[in-house]
Amino acid sequence: MQFYEKLDFLMNITNTTNSALSLYINLDSSHISRLRRGKRNAVKDENSLRLMAEFFTRRCVADYQRKALADVLNIDLRSLDTIGSYSFILDWLIEEKKEDAKKIEIFLNHISNISTRQFTSENAAFLPTESSVNDTEIYFGLEGKRLAVENFLSEVIAQEQSQSLLLYSDEPTDWLTSDRKFVAKWTELMLQVLSKGNRIKIIHTVSRDLDEMLCAINQWMPLYMSGLIEPYYYPKKRDGVFKRSLFVAPGTAAVTSSTTGDMINKAVNFYTKNREAVLALTEEFNQYISLCKPLMKIFTPHEKTSCINTILEFEKERTDCIIITESLSLLTMPDSLSSKVISRITDTNLNYNKLSKNRILNFKQQLKDNSFFEIIKIVDSKSIIKGEVTIAASDMLCGQEMYYTLEEYISHLENIQRLLDAYPNFNIYLTKKALESRCMIYVKENLGAIITKTSEPPVVLAFDESNLSAVLWDYLISLIGEKSFQSPDKKESSDKLKEYINLLKQNI
Repeated sequence: MQFYEKLDFLMNITNTTNSALSLYINLDSSHISRLRRGKRNAVKDENSLRLMAEFFTRRCVADYQRKALADVLNIDLRSLDTIGSYSFILDWLIEEKKEDAKKIEIFLNHISNISTRQFTSENAAFLPTESSVNDTEIYFGLEGKRLAVENFLSEVIAQEQSQSLLLYSDEPTDWLTSDRKFVAKWTELMLQVLSKGNRIKIIHTVSRDLDEMLCAINQWMPLYMSGLIEPYYYPKKRDGVFKRSLFVAPGTAAVTSSTTGDMINKAVNFYTKNREAVLALTEEFNQYISLCKPLMKIFTPHEKTSCINTILEFEKERTDCIIITESLSLLTMPDSLSSKVISRITDTNLNYNKLSKNRILNFKQQLKDNSFFEIIKIVDSKSIIKGEVTIAASDMLCGQEMYYTLEEYISHLENIQRLLDAYPNFNIYLTKKALESRCMIYVKENLGAIITKTSEPPVVLAFDESNLSAVLWDYLISLIGEKSFQSPDKKESSDKLKEYINLLKQNI
């Protein structure tokens, strides 16, 4: 069950009105109404969830209510009577939040494990199928959509001139994801499309559930890294009754289909090369994309200038922030070490000394009014001495990874200690739990997020889509812990950091 279904169930069995619950947990009754209808994202704030659990525990006392609750939780009624309802209800409501965290970890692991591919047709394992000779053809169901898409991509590959493909679909993605052989064939055809210099504008559907949304981005991620794809999204709510797919190669061909409900297995798919039809569908797509926003900006090492300018704009915004890197963030690096890193940068298009000073200035301005949380992974001295602890973003900036010496790492930690003492809004969380993914995650609440893939090949993803940003924010809070984030104990953090520094110094 999803959160809204759980909430609706609890409100129904306890005969609770929207206004009664809203008064207890201090949320607007109209917001409660939208929550139980699934029109708002699940509540993430643990304090609100605790109040909900407390409220329903007090109201779920009749025998029939406890029996219904035990059945839906799939537990023995005696366990409910012995332990009480509160912990069971709370865990049930928080469950979705924990599931979201697992999905984000899988998503980040997938990104960090993507290796480079050369976009050359010689690497293609599948040759394009023969292009259809008919002006317009009709295909049915999932297999029909696959065949239509295969013909569409083959027609694009056959063209001498490169162009920008226009892609949109809010139909279920089963036609692409449920058949491994077709996924492989689709991927190779897309590689051939890109190898011929074609670009792609794609409108993603962010109203899908989190799992499907992350899956869709993962599906496209190897192709994103070509730098030839521009992803967009429609920022407003849609009712989702009528679903549409629209794939257009202007002046060449198009595939279009529409469905309602779950009829995609029987849906009709039109493949056409008719010039007037393709022109009309091109105009339809252009009208729609004019209402959309960029889903993310994608930067490779060849786009350092644009990437750094985007990060600077991101850092100028004043709101609470959390960051985690593989080691320690560049923002908290001491000047002496920062100068050393900058001296290794061969790119002369930007003044990196000036940029570094601007970043630090923005960082300190941030600390005046908003909280900044850095999650620091505790690494042992042997790993540092062996040269296994990377300097954040060094691959992206310098073209190769740089590693801390033990003295440099201690110096960086000591600078963090100074910041911790000097700025009330600066907080750290020390953890021994390693991030499995090779990624930096940098999130500003209610603003956006930046993910940097630090494994080869490095890539930076910057986006401001609210749902993805909120899920990443919640994920980082789950690493810190809700209580530690809401009420950080600076003295405890400072003492742990000093202890860690002293432990490392024993190995010099």
